[in-house]
Amino acid sequence: MEGWLVLDGYEDEPAAFGVPNYLGFHIRYICGVLESRGVPYTYMTIDQWRMHQKTRLDDPGERAALRRELSDLDGTVILAGAVVPGKYVRGTPISRREMDNLLSILPSEQPVLCGGWAIRNWRYDGWTPLRSRLFCAVQDTDASLHHYLSTGQWGHRKRTPEQWSEWALAGASSKAVTEHPDLASPEGSPGPLTYEIELYQGCVRFKRGCKFCIEPKKGLPLWRDEEDVLAEISTALDSGVRNVRIGGATDIYTYRAEGVENLEYPVPDPEPIAKVLHGAREDERLTILHVDNANPSIVAESIEPATEITKTLVETLSDGAVLSFGLESADPTVHEQNWLNCDPNQLRTAVRLVNEYGRERGERGLPKLLPGLNFIAGLNGETVESYRMNLELLKSMREEGLWLRRINIRQVEGQGFQEIPEQAFSEFKREVREGIDRPLLEEMLPIGTTLKGVWWEAHDDRIRRPEQVLEPKHRDESIRGTAGITFGRQIGAYPILVGVPYKIPLESASEIIVTSHGMRSITGVETGLDVNSATQHQLEAIPGIGSKGAWRLVSACARASSKGNSYSLNEAFEAAGLDIPGLAKAVLNADARPDVAQE
Repeated sequence: MEGWLVLDGYEDEPAAFGVPNYLGFHIRYICGVLESRGVPYTYMTIDQWRMHQKTRLDDPGERAALRRELSDLDGTVILAGAVVPGKYVRGTPISRREMDNLLSILPSEQPVLCGGWAIRNWRYDGWTPLRSRLFCAVQDTDASLHHYLSTGQWGHRKRTPEQWSEWALAGASSKAVTEHPDLASPEGSPGPLTYEIELYQGCVRFKRGCKFCIEPKKGLPLWRDEEDVLAEISTALDSGVRNVRIGGATDIYTYRAEGVENLEYPVPDPEPIAKVLHGAREDERLTILHVDNANPSIVAESIEPATEITKTLVETLSDGAVLSFGLESADPTVHEQNWLNCDPNQLRTAVRLVNEYGRERGERGLPKLLPGLNFIAGLNGETVESYRMNLELLKSMREEGLWLRRINIRQVEGQGFQEIPEQAFSEFKREVREGIDRPLLEEMLPIGTTLKGVWWEAHDDRIRRPEQVLEPKHRDESIRGTAGITFGRQIGAYPILVGVPYKIPLESASEIIVTSHGMRSITGVETGLDVNSATQHQLEAIPGIGSKGAWRLVSACARASSKGNSYSLNEAFEAAGLDIPGLAKAVLNADARPDVAQE
């Protein structure tokens, strides 16, 4: 470690996502400050700290050695920005307890800067770490760092538009990108890293925004120039990035909208976002392009320009794109008491529009563009009746045949809200998952659907464990087809979790066929398996074969192999005395191997 230590504790805000495999923009701006000033630094994710440094704290000798190493640093910057509750497959944001443990090992004479919205929330909850030379930024962490490096004094600062452009561009080629563990696979091919880019700051509802949300607190929207956004994307692609999500916006439809300062529903302008999206697509190095949030009320109140923007999204985005719609509650009382601005009728209009243009299936096997829907429990005014209204709304949209790519149900965080009626909340979640989510998934991705480019991330558990990163055996080809479960996702926004009932080398990608559905996940089997070499576990994963049939197939192919022979698909099943199930013809052949290269 040299210079400044930049520790990425990850961010997850309503309009900023930076938990792996995503790379957030605030951490890049911090690195951009150091890059632009020529200051040496070391970039490290919190997961890298856990795996390589945190384990040293329990041994007195190693703890002393670590403290000596840290004493050589010029300072430390820690970003903690996760304020949206959630479970993560690939990484876990820094906790307050971890922050305290980290601060305890850093030399007392060293300057430490902590920033991010989680820091602010912890302070509101009474977090007051006792440490000299510690500064907790409540404005822009990058600007506060720049001020300290310029003056030797701490101060709360906001970046200027000129600094924003400079640090964003410098951050696109910083160590946060080039040394991120998800940038490349162990073999050197592109990894699953998705570069989250900021389109604008603030919220069009800055005067009276949703009470639970931090975005209105950021004030009047500040737009980035289209040229600045495209220049940053190009630089990121130069650095090896291949996947980009345009985030940092509370509503993609209101980028450079008209009437932001005085209209409840600003009027979208289709041209600026079209310039950004089409401009990004001109670079053939870009693989996945997605966006994030959209406000259904804006869509409903300005249907003509919103239609043009929707068409642009469908034309330019990779399939599997999701527009996250924040209804939060269908209850008008909750709507009024929490200053929400989307009602069920506006939502229906927006969902219909996106369905009209976005349901076509793309090259990776997913619908091109679909809405997602957010509900929040615990808002003021909520009653048991609120959940009935939410469920009736969902049922009515299903009766209309509308698709929702995801339904996110979460609990409000922060002070000033009410207790959740636990029984009603639990029942609502159960009915949504069983009665809405599963049928939707079965309809959108029926059995036999082919999905390309599924990136494998974890064995035997939906959360990737440290040993699966540290131990090479989890990535070795020799484990393919052995007993166990492998979980993975396609790269992109809100990807569907895929489980395969055997082991596949992690940090690789393959094509799968859907074999069954869970409530929010699917089960599949790799395509292109060779019937002569497929393992019993792989064959059992194909519907219609079963354990006994798989054993008979393996035995028949083994006998042929011992004589120096191999079977065609028909010959193998004939030798095993089995009929060929329908999906087996799509999964198996006699001369292909699973494609482990990234799509």
